[in-house]
Amino acid sequence: MAQLKTLLRDGTEGPSYPVVGDQTDIGREEGNILLPDDPYICPRHARVTRREGRFYLRDLESVNGLFLRIDGPVELHDHDAILVGQQLLVFELLEDAEVGLGPAIQHGTLVFGTPELPRLARLCQATTEGVPRDLYHLHRTETSIGREVGDIVFTDDSFLSRRHASVTLDPTTRRFVLRDADSSNGTYLRFRGEREIHFGDRFRVGQHLFRFEPVSA
Repeated sequence: MAQLKTLLRDGTEGPSYPVVGDQTDIGREEGNILLPDDPYICPRHARVTRREGRFYLRDLESVNGLFLRIDGPVELHDHDAILVGQQLLVFELLEDAEVGLGPAIQHGTLVFGTPELPRLARLCQATTEGVPRDLYHLHRTETSIGREVGDIVFTDDSFLSRRHASVTLDPTTRRFVLRDADSSNGTYLRFRGEREIHFGDRFRVGQHLFRFEPVSA
């Protein structure tokens, strides 16, 4: 037997929902687990299935997706969505034309400005308005994110740790890797399709945070 335990914003535990049978759906209006007060959840949002004793979590082509807490280094891919605290950051690889624009010239004169830096990717801050707010270019071998310490700092986000997460770049392979910095609330990555889940895994659906766990005897 398995269950989904809700974790509240203040760190306490909320209601538990049993995962019974071979399929358990989560939604705002349809499914086995109904969360009618969460406007960020689709009518039928996600599904937990059991096959041969293993459990799998699937996104049902929802608007806002599913976010799984990472427990180690994870390679980032174009348009991956990262959730740290209340910040939703979309990882974007830059097109060749954006990587190095070169110095600007007007009327044969170089334009004065801040020295250019090499850049291969950026983090785009997504908002509830559906439009990006700030862009953060990743030009260091390590870019740290936090509430007080880091290259990208969100001082008003109380759900962030002082130093929360980092994105590192391997200059040789040009691969970017996301890591959690032992933060209190964790770092989450939106995943596509289906993913096997294990006891102890945490994932976010809309404004609800779940922990997948066995049912105590």
